[in-house]
Amino acid sequence: MTLGKRIKLARVRLDPKIRQRDIADEFGISDKAVSSWERDETLPDLIKMPKLARKLKVPVAWLLEGPGAPPAPDDVMVRVETLGPDERALLSAMIEALHRQRGKVA
Repeated sequence: MTLGKRIKLARVRLDPKIRQRDIADEFGISDKAVSSWERDETLPDLIKMPKLARKLKVPVAWLLEGPGAPPAPDDVMVRVETLGPDERALLSAMIEALHRQRGKVA
């Protein structure tokens, strides 16, 4: 599946009422530019990908190369990507503690 198809799938999955104009307004670009992304005529700048993923509520990795349907907006990976640096550090420490605990139990 192409990047353009993933952008469109995620946009429509999030809310069928979200228009290309709504995405375009987030970036200060025309709706024709977003249409061009979705038709794979052009690509969004790489620097826009994290913001685009947040707007579409999908992980950046899925947006760039993910197979299948977009994950649900409440998917754990989507939620992790919305965390700030301090929250990510806390989550990382919690995961590390779980791994250490699992190692002791196994």
